[in-house]
Amino acid sequence: MSRLRAPRRIGALTSFVVLCALTAPFAARAIGGVEAVIDPAGASATDQAVRINRLCTRVWMIGDSLTVGSATAIQSGFDRLALEAEVVDGVNSRRISVNARPVERSGVLAARSIRAANGEANCWVIALGTNDISSGVTTTTRARAAVTEMLAEVTPDARVWWVNVDFRSLDDSTYHPDATATFNAVLDERAAADLRFEVIDWYTLAEGHPEWFLKPDGTSDPVHVNATGYAARAAQVVEVIRRNSER
Repeated sequence: MSRLRAPRRIGALTSFVVLCALTAPFAARAIGGVEAVIDPAGASATDQAVRINRLCTRVWMIGDSLTVGSATAIQSGFDRLALEAEVVDGVNSRRISVNARPVERSGVLAARSIRAANGEANCWVIALGTNDISSGVTTTTRARAAVTEMLAEVTPDARVWWVNVDFRSLDDSTYHPDATATFNAVLDERAAADLRFEVIDWYTLAEGHPEWFLKPDGTSDPVHVNATGYAARAAQVVEVIRRNSER
């Protein structure tokens, strides 16, 4: 069994601590009545066969600094699964656009590079959007365009999970929270319309733990979390893939 390791440019990362109390609630939400998790008791024989045929065997993940912070933990979790191959690729300040520079900060170009180097995957995890908000993707039209641009670069017919965003207020302004709500609504909209697409709901999980955003000096970070937060984020991603890779 071949196994592809995470690119070395992801940098220094946190350790992985997966507690049963953390992992159980963290499966991706089914938007629009679509449930990706295999449920032998509740699925018809036809539904079960379709789902089994679509189990994850090769998983490519692309993300930004939040993926950098949780990549070692995610990689460790993926290593425990019966996957043929996986790539976890996180780069600081990465956004979706093909025009992002330097080129490693482009999610579109990262997807092209990963496919060229490693071939195709039947499951993808995309964890982008925060830096797109910072770059002006703050309207529904722009968010739809950005999401569509990214999805055009993944393996055709692959299943896709997108980790939604939580960009908290930098001051008393609602600018970033409003843009977060807009971007996440576009992801939910896409999930309702596309059976292959689902949302991993980082926003709700993170909003329930404001202490994760506290820096050692007591100030808050609007995006990045501490080691506990990164462990929870990694557990959330790994649990979704686990439940969609095991027969």
